[in-house]
Amino acid sequence: MSSIPGTGSSNDARNPITKDAYNELHMEDFLKLMIAELQNQDPLNPMDNSELVGQISQMRTITATDKMTETLDSVLLGQNISSATNLIGAEIDAISDDQQKVTGIVERVSVADGQPKLHLDLNPKATVDDEAGEVEAGEYEYRIVWQNDKGESFAVDPLATTESKKLKVEEDGSSVLLSNLPETITTKQIFRRPAGTGDFHLVGQITDTKKSTFVDNTATDDLSNLVLSGTPQEIKPQRTFIVSLKNVGEIRPQGL
Repeated sequence: MSSIPGTGSSNDARNPITKDAYNELHMEDFLKLMIAELQNQDPLNPMDNSELVGQISQMRTITATDKMTETLDSVLLGQNISSATNLIGAEIDAISDDQQKVTGIVERVSVADGQPKLHLDLNPKATVDDEAGEVEAGEYEYRIVWQNDKGESFAVDPLATTESKKLKVEEDGSSVLLSNLPETITTKQIFRRPAGTGDFHLVGQITDTKKSTFVDNTATDDLSNLVLSGTPQEIKPQRTFIVSLKNVGEIRPQGL
């Protein structure tokens, strides 16, 4: 950030503002300079939030009036909202506020408890995972099945949105990640079969009804003898995940 005339130093974490220097400057001028720099910054390379927080902390140390605290909080919130809105349309890897590992496109931004929140509306999906496993090369179909409080069975096809409706595994010793699974009130059962043939055999289950992911690393010979019976009502749920900025990992901008 630019130096403020009369202070003899720049207002950053390496040159803390002293009380003597503060007495020589007008707070209004400081805020005007800060806001102007935020407004003119490169949206694809914004100021590091840690730098901004450091500057605001210095100002709070010098003057702790309610009005000034409110003003500084507003500046920080504005910076965070700017960072969040720049992520709309980008694909991110993150941990959601309910502790789920998610990957998807940021659809919109909201503000809750004074902090911006990223919203991802995601369909269930199945992908070959980086983790090694025992799944053989081939093509597979999956069903995730659960019951409601009336004992009625429902199912999700995590490949429903793909053109082929099946997952191709290229190599032996692979594993499959099922993600964005719906929140349920009972245990979710995971079934698998070779694409287009035979019964769906039980792979495993998710007892945590809020958990949205499952890794299948089971060889065909090790599948359970329990097969999917009946015809569960198949639905196409979309689950909304809410993510805080601090929990965003990798970012892939739109179009890349």
